[in-house]
Amino acid sequence: MTSFPEPDKCPKVCHDIGAFKKASKSPEQVKEEIKTANDTKVKAAEVPSTPPASEEAPAHESLRPPPPGEEYLPNLKPGQDGKVDWTPLGAMTGTRPGVNKYSISRYSLSEWRKHNEQVLDPEVITESNIVDYNAKTSMMQAFGNIDKQQNENTKRLKQKARDIFRWKVEVERACKAITEEVELLEIERQRLKGASRVLMLPQSISKECLDLRSNRFESDLVADLAEQELIEEVELVNEVRQTLKNTLSEIEEQMAVNKAAKHRIEYDWCDKTMAHNTESINLSLNSKSNTIMFKPGATRFGDYTAPLEYWEFFCRENVQNCEAARQKSADLRGSLNAILVNGGRKLRNQADRTDMALAETVAITQELCTKLEETLRNTLQRLADIECLIDDLKNSIRKMDAAMKLAQTRLDNRNNWRPHGESVRDQPHLGLMEEVKKIHETVTSLLGQLRNAERVREDLMAKRLVLEKDIASKRKSLNIDRDRCGMIRSHYPSASELAGY
Repeated sequence: MTSFPEPDKCPKVCHDIGAFKKASKSPEQVKEEIKTANDTKVKAAEVPSTPPASEEAPAHESLRPPPPGEEYLPNLKPGQDGKVDWTPLGAMTGTRPGVNKYSISRYSLSEWRKHNEQVLDPEVITESNIVDYNAKTSMMQAFGNIDKQQNENTKRLKQKARDIFRWKVEVERACKAITEEVELLEIERQRLKGASRVLMLPQSISKECLDLRSNRFESDLVADLAEQELIEEVELVNEVRQTLKNTLSEIEEQMAVNKAAKHRIEYDWCDKTMAHNTESINLSLNSKSNTIMFKPGATRFGDYTAPLEYWEFFCRENVQNCEAARQKSADLRGSLNAILVNGGRKLRNQADRTDMALAETVAITQELCTKLEETLRNTLQRLADIECLIDDLKNSIRKMDAAMKLAQTRLDNRNNWRPHGESVRDQPHLGLMEEVKKIHETVTSLLGQLRNAERVREDLMAKRLVLEKDIASKRKSLNIDRDRCGMIRSHYPSASELAGY
């Protein structure tokens, strides 16, 4: 492929690409310059002198006129196929060797040497040696690591099996203890089947107070100290009432607790037995066992998998809960004689704590209501001040319209009514433009202040609504806690009455 194709194969060349950028001189200008140079040489040759015989041929060639219709390139010679295969652009960039009539070279010496260096480059052989060494080292390390991990995991499985067996023994001991306690409590239930006493008044008072406090507004439905004390009082009244009304019912409840604890501990014992059997099977397996196989998804944790800390906590909690239920049942069997006096004293103490909590809640609510009313007055005053400020801002913005009209009218008159050369950018004109700009900035700033003031007014109005709603809520809470609950709790029985005297 030559650098200059035949005219019929490439009739048109794009001059927008950098590699084919159009020459600064046209072919006609180049021809004129060549013709002028030839005329000068002809005149110089006409000087009487006898040139050497060896120089006759070049002089004759220099006098030859350029071929018509082509650009004259004296340094280019056609090849054997009659086509020129080099250009001056290639000679300038150095990408190819110079082409002359003695050579048909297509590459430079530096390119030839570079090609030889690339062919003889030992990088691939070196890389193959490195890959071979790394692969063999990786295989040795892999088998060593696998054996080490199998030994370590076998030790871990042995330790886990010992831990499971230890907890299994603890669970089995607790299961036997709770089974014996269930049998003893059944004897007490048969003995105390007919004993009962009812305490309806404390329970009714506590529930009535809770129902009244549930009618408070939503903002005051908080779990305050009085609420907690009332809940504790209800729980205590239920506990004592159940004890006094029907000791058998309390024993039956404890019986249900004992049976539930027994069920949980037996279920835990079954789980630990299965887990211990599983670990024993795993310890009996090795790499040559016949029962091992690929298990897809074996590396995923199960749906109910828990961390080790939770497992230890769960084991300990089950045993502790079972022991707590057994101890509670034993204490219940041993404290039946003193339960009446202790129950009455507990109810009276709890009632006193509830009354103190209600009084404290009433005092706090009263103080808060006073502060809310003071804040409401301040908010109303600030709302009135903000409304006055909004009116002042609107008046100020309206007053700025006159100044803007004046400055714009002056500018318009100077722009439209000054003839020809009188319309210049003098200092008055620039000052008027600066005045318009300043007025615009001032109006923008005032509009921003107006928006802020209106936003603050909306916030103050919303705050006023919130304050009014909170004040109404606090007043209703005061009426419930101070008047209605106080009147109801004045009928609470004394400690002697609660003790049954």
